[in-house]
Amino acid sequence: MRSILVLLHRYIGLATALFLFLAGITGSVLAFHHELDEWLNPAFYHTASEGSVLAPGALVERVEQANPRMQVWYMEFPDEPGHAALMALVPRNDPQTGKPYDVEPVVQYLDAVTGELVGTRHWGECCFSRKNFVPFMLEFHYNLTLPGNWGLWLMGIVAIFWTLDCFVSLLLTFPRGRPFFGKWWTAWKIKRQRLNHDVHRAGGLWLWLLLTPVAISSIAMNLPEQVFKPVVSLFSPVEPSVYEMRGRLPKDELGTTQYDFHRAYDYAMQHAAALGLSEPIGELYYSFEYNFYGAGFGDHDSNQGNAWLFFHGSDGSQLLGQEIPGQGTLGEQFHMLQPAIHGGRILGMPGRILIAVLGVAIAVLSVTGVVIWWRKLRARQAATSKRREALQTIG
Repeated sequence: MRSILVLLHRYIGLATALFLFLAGITGSVLAFHHELDEWLNPAFYHTASEGSVLAPGALVERVEQANPRMQVWYMEFPDEPGHAALMALVPRNDPQTGKPYDVEPVVQYLDAVTGELVGTRHWGECCFSRKNFVPFMLEFHYNLTLPGNWGLWLMGIVAIFWTLDCFVSLLLTFPRGRPFFGKWWTAWKIKRQRLNHDVHRAGGLWLWLLLTPVAISSIAMNLPEQVFKPVVSLFSPVEPSVYEMRGRLPKDELGTTQYDFHRAYDYAMQHAAALGLSEPIGELYYSFEYNFYGAGFGDHDSNQGNAWLFFHGSDGSQLLGQEIPGQGTLGEQFHMLQPAIHGGRILGMPGRILIAVLGVAIAVLSVTGVVIWWRKLRARQAATSKRREALQTIG
C-alpha cells in the first residue's frame, strides 16, 4: 500500500508542480490585490469631486452615450464621493450585420459625482505595466489567461489532484511501528543535513490545515457546477447556480431584457428589502447570454463575502436565485464560504497575510518536491550504472 502511495505522490507532484508554483507565486501577490492595484493606479480609485454621487443608471447612460458602439454589462459603484465607479463594456451588435462591432471590451473608471472619465484599461491585457499588472495576475492565477474555459478546466483538474495529494502526502508521513506519536514527531522536524527533504515533508505537515482547504476551494472556484457542488450535494443539497439553471433552458425561453440599469437597481432594492438586506448595492451586472441581472450587496471583501440576488431580465419582479452568507443548506453555506477561504478573508487581515505567506510556501514545496525526485532519479541511475559495470566485470 505504501509503495502505491509513494508512486501517487511522486507523479501527482511532478504533474502539478509547475502549475502550483505559478499559482502559489501569483496567489501570494493577489492576497492584497485591491490594495496593490490602488497603490499602482490611484487615479482609478480616487476622485476629487464633492457632492452627491450619480445614480447607477445615470452613470451607465453617460458611458454608453460616449461609446455608442458599446454597452455596459457590469458595474461597481461607490456609495460616497471621493471614489471612482467602474464600468465594464462590451461591443454592441451591428444592426446591419447582426455581429458585434469590431471594438475591444474595455473597463472604464468614472468620477461618480460628475460622470467624467478618469481612467481606461483592457482587463487582463498582458502584462506588467502599472495598469495591467494586477488584472493580468488575477486572470493568470485563475485560468493561465488561456482562451475559453480551457484554463478553468486545467486549473480545476490540477486542484483535484492537489487535494488528493494533500491526503496522500499526510499518510506518507505516518510512521510504521510504535510508538506512533514518538516516531511521527521526527517528520515534523527540519534537520540541516536533510534540509531539502525535511523542508518538503515538515513544511507540508505544518501547513497541512491551510493547504488542504485552499486546495478544496480551488476546485470550488474553477469547477463549481461540474465537480464541487455534486460532491457536496452527497452530504447536503446545493442548488445549481442561476447560470447553470438558465443554461438548461432553450434559448427561446430565456426572453430578452425589457428594462435598463435604472430599473434593475430599483428591482434589486425591492428584492433586498423583502429579504431584509440592509447593505448598499456595490455591484450590478447583466447577463446577455442568459437574460438576468445580478446584484451584489455590501463589501465583497468581507469575511464571508457579499450577498447576491439574481432576477429575470424580462420581468424584474421574478427572483431567480439568491446567495446570502449564512443562509441556505449547510452545503450551500459551505460553498459560499469558498472564495473567502481561498483569499484568506474568512480570518480577516491575519487570514490574508497567511495566504500571502502560504503562496510562497506552496511554491517552495513544489520546487523541493521536484529536487527530491531529481536527486532520487540520479541516485537510481547511478546505482543501475554500477550494477551494469559490476556485471560486465564479472562477465
